[in-house]
Amino acid sequence: MKTFCLLFILFVAAMLTSQGKPPSGFVSLFNEENLDGWWGAKTEDPDKWMSLSTDEFQKKWEASQIDIHKHWSVENGELVNDGKGLFLTTDKNYGDFELLLEYKTVAGADSGIYLRGIPQIQIWDSTKEGGKWKLGADKGSGGLWNNGPKGAPGRDPLVKSDKPFGEW
Repeated sequence: MKTFCLLFILFVAAMLTSQGKPPSGFVSLFNEENLDGWWGAKTEDPDKWMSLSTDEFQKKWEASQIDIHKHWSVENGELVNDGKGLFLTTDKNYGDFELLLEYKTVAGADSGIYLRGIPQIQIWDSTKEGGKWKLGADKGSGGLWNNGPKGAPGRDPLVKSDKPFGEW
């Protein structure tokens, strides 16, 4: 989880610092100032929390605010996480979307970005030394992990395009 949070932070930071503002027709998910627009959730089926009554959801949202403000912060316009706590989830629900991102990873990483709870866009150490080759890390990052059995369409990336550690 610590690695996931780090990579998520790096993803958002890269998205914002490398481009300054989103391209025409896109919206930024992060305002670079605070955690407005975010709440915390676990890797759970979003249909469960979307089906809650307004009061039940409000209680869940309020409890998550305590957690995310304990474990997440904004420093120099970047999201920072202590490796603990809930995952950040946007307050706003999106229909069809295109996610633009850059990420920088580290040795031993095993992380990802969850799309509506599942699937996870797998981001990990794709080197043999990372120890995940038996799981498919040799194919690189970007596959739709948790999206069906091994060999299912989209599970593995079409091309290995991971950059060396420390590069965006």
